[in-house]
Amino acid sequence: MNNSKNIKLVGKNIYLRPVQVSDATKEYVSWLNDPEINQYLESRFARHTLKGLKKHIKKVSRDKKFVFLAIVRKDSDKHIGNIKLSILDKNHKLAEIGIMIGDKGSWGHGFAGEVIDLLTDFAFKKLKLHKIIAGAYEGNIGSIKTFVKRGYIIEGAQKKHYFCNGRWMDKILMAKFNKA
Repeated sequence: MNNSKNIKLVGKNIYLRPVQVSDATKEYVSWLNDPEINQYLESRFARHTLKGLKKHIKKVSRDKKFVFLAIVRKDSDKHIGNIKLSILDKNHKLAEIGIMIGDKGSWGHGFAGEVIDLLTDFAFKKLKLHKIIAGAYEGNIGSIKTFVKRGYIIEGAQKKHYFCNGRWMDKILMAKFNKA
């Protein structure tokens, strides 16, 4: 698996580059601790600190099973979130994609779809993966719609998988296959 250190993927409005320790800012920590931003993330169960975030970035950046990229707006060069590709099984060429747009001012601009396309294309063409999966809380309608719009199919659901906002929610299972 390629290490993400030298990756730069450029889209129309954003670009992706490796997450660096210098990205660990008070703003980034605030994203992780903001209940509106993290409501559908497993990271919501921990209180995040600058020190812990720097440690996490170092750990994930060294792990060859991950491609961990910062989402950066081209118009302002501002880091607005992250996208990660986790290699689940090299033999079966299977990976999982996860995304967080932390900057609320960047919500609703189509950036999530653009970065999903960029990383999916990279995973299929450069890494030669066969299948990429994604999971979303059933209440995260925006994320589900974005993945489906990008060609991911809903494969099914794990019933009452997450406890969120005072109720049990299904985990919606999505996937996209390499046509090559």
